[in-house]
Amino acid sequence: MKVDEVDLKIIYLLMDNSRMSVSELAERLGVSRPTVRARLEKLQKKGIIQGFTIKLNPELLRAHNVVALIVKTDEPRRMSEFEEIIEINRFTSKKYLIKVAVENMEELRKVIEGAGFEVIEIMPILESTTRESPPKVKVPFKCDYCGKEIVGEPIVYKYRNRVYFFCCPTCLREFKRTRENLEKLSLETGENESGHSH
Repeated sequence: MKVDEVDLKIIYLLMDNSRMSVSELAERLGVSRPTVRARLEKLQKKGIIQGFTIKLNPELLRAHNVVALIVKTDEPRRMSEFEEIIEINRFTSKKYLIKVAVENMEELRKVIEGAGFEVIEIMPILESTTRESPPKVKVPFKCDYCGKEIVGEPIVYKYRNRVYFFCCPTCLREFKRTRENLEKLSLETGENESGHSH
């Protein structure tokens, strides 16, 4: 599965906001729209990007009671018929850990009877935390400040709608300092030019 720096920057930006348009991506990456379109098609064709998703407000999800069940079944396919079953994890040939979202215990009973599995254990889930994990991809990155190849996880920095990769905190700090100086300079020259025009 070969991806390069541009692909990975697209992935990082889409992980932040999956509704970002091709034009926005192109602008943030400093590449053309056809390039972004071609990259996206490639990433989808290779199955690296498997879909664009939305994040729901956790309050919406709490409208249901989420219950984890350890179950035993000979017919795992029947579980996929129930939309209340929101997660299925198999850990032996017949044993599964599933999560079920229901309004009340009566609904849970209907799911258990309907899916026809044997319940080994029921555990109500009081709180869920999902951790955003950066893609684990080995790409020969170059630091956007010093140009050296980055070993290990890059430091990802978003600035003015663009994504930059750095090899170490020092390069990130220097990059920020350089940017600040350039901005001060452009402000000063802007003021001087407006001063000369009188």
